[in-house]
Amino acid sequence: MSIIVADIGGTNARFAAVDEAGGPLVNVARLRCGDYPTIGDALHAYCAMHDRQIADGRDQLVIAVAGPVFGPTINFTNNDWSFNKAELRASTGARSLLVINDFTAQALAQSASDSPTEVILDGVPKQGAPLLVIGPGTGLGVSALMPVGDDQIPVVGEGGHVIYSPVTDDDRALAAFLWPKDGHLIAEDVISGPGLENIYRFITRNNPDAPRLTAAEIGTAAIAHNGPERDAAIMLLDNLGSAIANAVVMMGCWRGVVVAGGVAPHLQPLFAQSNFANRFRNDGSQRDALSDIPVWLSIDPDAGLRGAVAAADNPHMQSLVITDGD
Repeated sequence: MSIIVADIGGTNARFAAVDEAGGPLVNVARLRCGDYPTIGDALHAYCAMHDRQIADGRDQLVIAVAGPVFGPTINFTNNDWSFNKAELRASTGARSLLVINDFTAQALAQSASDSPTEVILDGVPKQGAPLLVIGPGTGLGVSALMPVGDDQIPVVGEGGHVIYSPVTDDDRALAAFLWPKDGHLIAEDVISGPGLENIYRFITRNNPDAPRLTAAEIGTAAIAHNGPERDAAIMLLDNLGSAIANAVVMMGCWRGVVVAGGVAPHLQPLFAQSNFANRFRNDGSQRDALSDIPVWLSIDPDAGLRGAVAAADNPHMQSLVITDGD
């Protein structure tokens, strides 16, 4: 029996397989979501690419998606795809289908002691407390691992959709610049790939000759030289520090923080130049509690896939499994 796993964000869909219990990921591939009309088309393309066939009634399919996962139909938060769970399972012939949030997968990946990370801020983990996993990508993913005995229960939520909380005068000016007609500005409007583009537009708002850049282009320029691109990246990291502090305090994640997602690893050299540490450590009345919380950066590009594999065996995920009788 094999497990086919997928980690699907707003832009890219990553696929892999595990052919035996405890075995390594094989046939890892990345496909652009925009190149395929549906998730089923992308899945079939992946299987054809690696000459794989989902064996009828034997193979498991686990999909980590950027968006809410409860209910029979999945609608991606930052992606045009949608699908019905039972219909997708039936069309693939998989024995079972498990759909989890993409940051639930990122969190479960951290349950492995060998998950590769690098230190952003030193600290002392409070063993027995939850671990926060958060990070900007196409959106802002937020999850946590709650220790219960020898198990780890992932907290499933949509933390990127909380109301954006400006801290500095520049933050307030940014919020005024971005404020939508419905008056609902959320954290990932600022702390994400599209959020980086929003900040860059704000910083260059008085320069009619400023080029229109993608998040990837802004990030590359930010690392290469001083300028509005670097200013935008640093402003994103400042806001990420405050968002992490809020999430740690809200969920009591005193064990520490893992920053994941597609944006932060590319901006890693700028953490030290930003006010990330100050914005995280000095969050109001809880600054003493936050003073020694460690923060790590996930550097595993396959973390979401590994987390999807871990979900297949996690007893707390079994209520989400779809089988032939569902």
